[in-house]
Amino acid sequence: MDQKNCFALSTRTNFPGYIDLLRNVTGGNFSLVTECREEVCGALWGGGNPDISGIGMAVGYVLESAICATIVCAFMLLRLQPKLDTKLARLLLSNASKTFYDNAIFFTFAIQIASIFTLTMANFGVSTAGMGAITMKIAWLVSTLTLLPLLPFVGFPELFADGKEAGASAIASSVAFDAPDSKKCPLNSRNERAIEKIKARKGERFLLFVICWALSFYPFFSRMAGTFGKSQIGDSPGSAVSTNDWDIIEVACFRDVQVVSSGSETIMTAFGVGSWLLATIIVVYKIILSAMKVSHERRWNWLKDHNLTLDTDTAIGFRVWLSLCITILMFLIAQFWAFFRLRRFQSDMTGAAGGTFPDGQWTFGQIVGVVIFVPVVVEVLFLWKKRSLYYN
Repeated sequence: MDQKNCFALSTRTNFPGYIDLLRNVTGGNFSLVTECREEVCGALWGGGNPDISGIGMAVGYVLESAICATIVCAFMLLRLQPKLDTKLARLLLSNASKTFYDNAIFFTFAIQIASIFTLTMANFGVSTAGMGAITMKIAWLVSTLTLLPLLPFVGFPELFADGKEAGASAIASSVAFDAPDSKKCPLNSRNERAIEKIKARKGERFLLFVICWALSFYPFFSRMAGTFGKSQIGDSPGSAVSTNDWDIIEVACFRDVQVVSSGSETIMTAFGVGSWLLATIIVVYKIILSAMKVSHERRWNWLKDHNLTLDTDTAIGFRVWLSLCITILMFLIAQFWAFFRLRRFQSDMTGAAGGTFPDGQWTFGQIVGVVIFVPVVVEVLFLWKKRSLYYN
């Protein structure tokens, strides 16, 4: 085939239309794909997309999870070693948590919006530029990957509390316990305002997470349709390409490449679906608890008496949160393994086809993806240097 025909095969809109084009160009002889290997393989599986899986974005994903793990470990250390639980330590941990969450939530929000936009363009055949099959799998993956590091903060808002906030919460709990009738023992106005501010911030953070979780619906169901929906490859009527012809295309594109096995694909799918379901269970349960607390006081009290409110001030609640963190860590490890395995597979395929893998290059957006978490380090260093202004 001449270069003109190969260029025509470098882009596609929808899968059946592209297969028809490929069939026309090759005259039905799909073994000729080897002559336009770079164009065909890039159009079908994607040659990389720096905005989704570039080196800078990968560093951003790792930083989000690493900072989350550092904060959680620091809190556990303070919990297990009371001597280290000083006001300064609480201040550093609290401000690190607040700064991290504020940056991570909008990083996640941006990833969800970008995933929806690119997946919609690809799913409805508008444009598949930079969105081959492998790139779509990575887009599905990062949608849940960025949600996971936020879950420990959603499940345990006390991470945001410094010494003053913790004190205000303790006063509130004490008054509520000793004097159920708030009219008989009113809180002073300062503590009331402090408690209301804490509640408002908790509500704001949870609302932002719910918005990100709701936005992840489309990437998740796009994944379900792509993974479990009717395949366009097969020998049944209505299929875009026969199994035999598709095998010929795969052999041409994956020659000299270590492909992702079907077992690995199954593990990736299982952990991807499990990650989203974990976030969904936590969000739905917290929404139910919030509704009961406001509208069904009797049921709320019953749940609280039976330690079902997941109050982390109790030993049971803290153990549940600890188990949640371990589960999140397990899912994160699996998700990162899937991310880098797919990325390497795509890089190897692109290189074997004679193309250039763009995800290894730093671009404008990727630098932004890394710098977004720098304020966490800046905040901690500032508080440490100026600690005398806060505590003597």
